[in-house]
Amino acid sequence: MSQPPAKKSVMPDAEVDIDLAMVRQLIAAQAPQWAHEDVRYLATGWDNEVYRLGDSLMIRLPRRQLGEEIGIKERRWLPQMANDCGIDLGLAIFEGQPTSDYPFTFSICRYVPGTSAARFKRQDRDGYAEEFSGLLRSLHQPASSPEPRSGFRGCALAQLDAQTREQISNLDSSLRPDALALWEEAVETEGYQGAPVWLHGDPHPHNTIVGDELPHPAVSLVDYGDLCVGDPASDLGMFCMHFTPTGISRAFESYGIAVGTSTWKRARGWALRYAMLTANLGTDDLLGIVGRETLEVLLASSEKL
Repeated sequence: MSQPPAKKSVMPDAEVDIDLAMVRQLIAAQAPQWAHEDVRYLATGWDNEVYRLGDSLMIRLPRRQLGEEIGIKERRWLPQMANDCGIDLGLAIFEGQPTSDYPFTFSICRYVPGTSAARFKRQDRDGYAEEFSGLLRSLHQPASSPEPRSGFRGCALAQLDAQTREQISNLDSSLRPDALALWEEAVETEGYQGAPVWLHGDPHPHNTIVGDELPHPAVSLVDYGDLCVGDPASDLGMFCMHFTPTGISRAFESYGIAVGTSTWKRARGWALRYAMLTANLGTDDLLGIVGRETLEVLLASSEKL
């Protein structure tokens, strides 16, 4: 199956320089109760830099304005989401404030040990299909508030029809007919009729942390920057980003969604969108690999999930 050409992944430029000395200074000045803890660099993402704070905590510092907006959103809505869902979502335990040297707020949270699921092969990720399905089912509880809504997660697929058709038109010509048929089936099926539920918004493999317990490891989700309320099919489409066809079937069955139902069809539509958003990332980009594999899984002519 032909795939869209992979491009070199270009991380957005940082809008502020962050280094270890600055982070240590922020902790010493604003959170002296942890000043004795070791601070060490962990990772750089598109929106944040992350540092370890001792053995059990981490510091998320925005490297650009979008990271600031994500942090504010999480601190505003995660407590309500956790209360409605009745589960521990790893809320921020400290909010740092801007200084003359650093213009953004930042969060101190518990560190989630484990490995990004994007680093595993699909066959291995199948081992947590039921656990991941159960985690999403636990999150998808009726929201006590009509907000926050999103224009690109959890909404009616019809709102994204024109944009999605344009994305499909940019696929390799060999992929377009099957992609268009899948999308039209999804967008024409019955819309979500239930009460809006809480959604993680972006539970792809790189936002999923896998523990060491095999063959059924514990899974956790991080980065709730796209959290919103709406149609659970939006999150369920990520089954196709994580698993092989066998694992996808197990995840849907565990959640209680039958093949061919309207939720199943909408979830496949969401999966196609996620795949197209990531498939042209770099050849070595973990999410790019996931996206290209997802297109192959979704559009394989010999098997319809």
